[in-house]
Amino acid sequence: MTTISRPAQAVAQPEQREEGKTERPKSPTRAAFAAVTARVKAGTPLLVWTAVIRLATALADYMLVMVTAVSVIPMIGAYLHQRSGTSLGSPTASATIAVWLAPFLFVVVALAVAEIAFMRWLWRAGSGRIASLKHTRRSGPEKVADTETAHRDGRATRKKPARNRR
Repeated sequence: MTTISRPAQAVAQPEQREEGKTERPKSPTRAAFAAVTARVKAGTPLLVWTAVIRLATALADYMLVMVTAVSVIPMIGAYLHQRSGTSLGSPTASATIAVWLAPFLFVVVALAVAEIAFMRWLWRAGSGRIASLKHTRRSGPEKVADTETAHRDGRATRKKPARNRR
């Protein structure tokens, strides 16, 4: 039978917070990693984070488009060419268009629309992340109400109400 020493028992048991919820004990490695991550997030300028997010988005978009153009579309074309029967003989031009080219173009256009939708979602997700970083970087005195804007010298002015121009 093994006995656990007193300090090990304290680490093994979860800590109690004020609300009565238990908190998972942090290991020294996890705490050090969290401190480094917090320091990097707090110390890195917003422009650098914006550039990293935009470059990562552009790289992901480029990789998606290139993989699709170089491997997926040719494989789909070869599959449709083989399965449609146009590879077995010499069909007429109208038969080739009807049996092979039209389905191929439909699949390529559907794939392009799906890729564009994914790239737009990726860009918007990056924009949301940048906006949340901007929001968390603001300090207390710089925050102003929604109906106010801040001048460079710190004073606030009211925005003009929007006019309904029909």
